[in-house]
Amino acid sequence: MSNATPLSLTEELVLVALDDDTGRLIDLLPFSLETAIAAALVMDLTLAGRIDTDPEHVFVLSPAPTGHAILDEVLARIAAEPAPLSSAEWLRRLAIPGPTLRDRILDQLVQRGVLQSVEKRFLWVFKTRVYPPTSGLEEREVKSRVMTLLNTDDIPEARDAMLVGLLRATGIMERLLSETEYLRLRARIDQLSGLEEVSRALTREVAELYVLLASARAPMA
Repeated sequence: MSNATPLSLTEELVLVALDDDTGRLIDLLPFSLETAIAAALVMDLTLAGRIDTDPEHVFVLSPAPTGHAILDEVLARIAAEPAPLSSAEWLRRLAIPGPTLRDRILDQLVQRGVLQSVEKRFLWVFKTRVYPPTSGLEEREVKSRVMTLLNTDDIPEARDAMLVGLLRATGIMERLLSETEYLRLRARIDQLSGLEEVSRALTREVAELYVLLASARAPMA
């Protein structure tokens, strides 16, 4: 993939979820990033004209590859399903392998030259991998675009409204802004987050998925 190819919504989400100082993903509520990645993949395919959604179903408009390996795998899964499923069901299904997808997206950003992959040791024994930015240009561009949108009354591109919805639902937005800024901009954040159906559903899906996986992990009585 060429470095000149614009970042996907999913890549931007993961990029903004990295801590600037440590190169690690910031701490969020359990499963929220995984669900957000699932939603971002659905949104990316919608923006690419490959799928569409209504309140009940996700359906394929075109099975043609997008050129993004991960997106094409998700598109193939949706196309192979015998009957259309709801957005909520696809978020659940795609979020289950969330850590694997998350790591693949990080590796993809490394391959594109946006991030570096650095191996470190924790307590001098355990290996861990961090992802500091190569130049930081891409991350600054994404954050600048979000801040400009929040501080104006401009009608947003659908893609940017989706990103704001993802950042709000996961709690990343509250990490990007000071408490004072967040309170000042909250009405605008809520307005932008309500412009896209998948974004509006995301907070509910995070909660539902948390309950689902928590109950699955609970010990048998």
